[in-house]
Parts: sequence; structure tokens; C-alpha cells
Amino acid sequence: MSARHTILIVDDETFVRDSLVDLLENEGYMTLTAGNAKDALKLLDTEPVSAVVTDLRMPSGDGLFLLEETRKENLEVPVILLTGVGTVQDAVKAMKSGAYDFIQKPVDPEQFVLLIRRAAEHHDLLSEVRHLRHTVQDLRGPTEMIGDSQALAAVRRLIAQVARTSATVLITGESGTGKELVAVEIHKLSDRAKENFVSVNCAAIPENLFESEFFGHRRGSFTSALSDREGRFAEAEGGTVALDEIGILKPEMQAKLLRVLETGEYQVVGESRTRVANVRVIAITNEDLDARVREGAFRRDLYYRLNVFPIEVPPLRKRKEDIPALAAYFVARAKAGSGRAPVPAEAILSRAACEVLSAYDWPGNVREIRNVMERAAILAGTGPIEASILKAIIGAPQPQKGIEEEGDLQIRKRVDSLERKLISEALERSGGRKRDAAVLLGIDPKNLGYYLRKHDLLGKVSEGGEEGDT
Repeated sequence: MSARHTILIVDDETFVRDSLVDLLENEGYMTLTAGNAKDALKLLDTEPVSAVVTDLRMPSGDGLFLLEETRKENLEVPVILLTGVGTVQDAVKAMKSGAYDFIQKPVDPEQFVLLIRRAAEHHDLLSEVRHLRHTVQDLRGPTEMIGDSQALAAVRRLIAQVARTSATVLITGESGTGKELVAVEIHKLSDRAKENFVSVNCAAIPENLFESEFFGHRRGSFTSALSDREGRFAEAEGGTVALDEIGILKPEMQAKLLRVLETGEYQVVGESRTRVANVRVIAITNEDLDARVREGAFRRDLYYRLNVFPIEVPPLRKRKEDIPALAAYFVARAKAGSGRAPVPAEAILSRAACEVLSAYDWPGNVREIRNVMERAAILAGTGPIEASILKAIIGAPQPQKGIEEEGDLQIRKRVDSLERKLISEALERSGGRKRDAAVLLGIDPKNLGYYLRKHDLLGKVSEGGEEGDT
């Protein structure tokens, strides 16, 4: 494994550099060397490095300077400090500034090699996380809000007004409108942009694991706590936590969340001390929280605490002038993902095709247009997407025998037939994705399985769709 890792050794003393190089190359690592911090930074600009080992004290640009510069440049490379007698306290301070670890001179060969191995593995993990984040973002959709409509411009103005404040934001809107994208944009424009953005799907958290998921736990604090775990608030420390589907939280969970929002204080499960969270909270929901408050299903005090700065994301039918740009984006992305050469936007959609798209109301919003355009791109092959292709996908449903054309007046039979028709159409429009089909139908994705089994429609679910892809 070590053969593909390059380690940069930085020390003003030649014999120290040479001895560490010999040690690492005997273990199969590749090495680079520099006599000072400035030369090291030049190498980091041009060479792929898995870890840096630097002397803490050097006449020309010490290890602390090198550490600070790697952090300024956002270089995700572990920095290990070499310390002499009397500099351990400085090394500890450096670790608080982001150093990976430190080791004292003269180094113990076994301890040093083990530390390098851990640092290189840490670098690999950071690279893998970065790759997975890019992959997830590609699956989710665009990385920025696409469109120039007045409705979207109003949302952008609100984002700009609130981003640099510390106010809690409540983002509302229909499913599939891009609410999380608005949350990400607020984070990117805020003073917290360099810290983590952590998104939590509240609907996916069981009530008995709420505190563990949000605040973390210590090993042994409950039966299945086999190791320590950081909670989402700790992961987002200094940054932003986005609470998606906030409207479905149970009353007890709402009370615990309210305490954190009001005081900033929380406790890790299994710890006695109280911690203070430094996070910005953005709540996201497609529920009518005001109505849920009136029904008694959502705490009024929590609602007021979340609703400091509301932003409503408009549905696609209220910003139809953005549809051609969105459609072109998703088609271009689909064609690029298929390995075909990139296609200019003007060659993607005919004018008649744009008219078909604009005439449709898009109940599934941006998520639905993404699915439709991906399917249309497959059907169109290498050519542009014509109106006929889109009509075949989103055209008006044809009447089915057994409902409109038959004289049968039995309610149960009629309802079952209509149910099957609507579910089939939703699966067709969503490309067989259960979660997206459920959105179109206005039901919980967990309940869709019942209807699929009832009407023997499981065969229409796409591969992977049985898990409810987003």
C-alpha cells in the first residue's frame, strides 16, 4: 500500500532529511525533501503528497509557518511536526491549530513508520470522502440554483440578506423544489463557509436514537453503543446543520431540539458535562408548520424559534421561464454521464419541445424534470429532444377501460382501478424510483410498497428503486 504514497520531509539539517528518507524508502514509500518551509510549499503546489514531516524549528520559515500556509491553501495533507527538547508544548499548540501529530527527535523508527502509515491512510480517507461528496452532489442535481426568473431572483435576494447573519432560517416549499440547495447556498455565502455543512434527514431518525444521532454518545452508554460517536451538532461545529423534514419530529424530540436552539447547550449520551454548540441551524420542510401548530402536532415555541427568517422556495409552475435552462442542464448532464460528447444547450431542445415543457405543471418540481429529461435523453440518443418524445413521457393520460368506458358503478372496483392507474403513471414519470413516485402521488414513500404489492406493480420499480432512491 505504501508504494503509492509520497512523503515530504522538511528539515534544515541534511543528515536528518537523509536518515528519514532512508527509513521511509526502506518501507516502500516515495519521498521528497525540502530544506525550508518556502521550498516545501513550492513542492506542495506541484507534487501529490500524502503527508508532510517538518521540523518545528528552522531558521528560514519554521514548521508552524508551513502548517498555517497549508491550512490557508486548504491543502488536505496531514502535517507531522518533528520536535526537539523543550518544544513539546509548542507542538501541542500546533496540533490545536490543525497539525496531525508530533514526534520527538531522535525518532524511534518503529513509532515513526507507524505514524506515517496512519497519516497516509488518513489522507486516503480524506480523498475518498471528497470523491464521495462529489458523487453524491452529482446524483442530487445542480450545485447552484439554475434560472433567471423573478421568483428565483426573490429567493436569491433573501439568501443574500440572511447569509452573513447568525439567524435561524426556515426554508419551506413543495417537495422537489430544491430547498436543500437553498440551505447550501446560505452556508456557502456565510462566514461559516469554510466549516462543515451537515444535513440531517429527521424522517430517517428513530425516536429512541434521536439524542445519539444529534448529540453523540459514549461507548457503553446503551446496549448497542459499541464505540464513541460524534453527533451531528459536533460534526457541524463552527458550521451549519440543516434539519430536513423538520415537520415530522415527535413532541419529545421537538422539546430536546428546542433546548439546543434556545441555550446552545446539549449533552452527549453517557457524558455528565454540558457542551455548547456553535452551529447555525437551517430547518427545511414541505409541511405546513403553521397548520401543524394549530393541530397540536408541532410545538408553537419551537416553530417561532425556527421561523426567524422564512424563505419559501417557489414551485416550478410559478417560475416556468426557468424550465428550458433546467431541462437543458439535466439533458447535458445525462449525456455527459453516458460517455457521449458534450452537447451545446441550443442543440439539446427544439422550440416545440420547450413549449411542451412549459405547458406542463410539474407537480414533482425540479426532481421530476430531472427524471423526465434523463429519460428523454436516453430515448433521443445522439439527436436533440423533440416534442414528440416529451409528449410520450408527460402527455395527458389516456382513459382506461374499466373506469371511464365501462358502465360498472361498483365503488371499490372503480377506486382500485384508478389507484392502479395513478401509481403506474407515477412510476412511469419517475423512471421507476419509489421515492419520486411517492412524491408525485402525495404519499409517504414507506406506504408506497403496500400499493405496489396490492396491485402487483413491484416489477415496474427500477433497480435500486426498491430502497427509495432520492
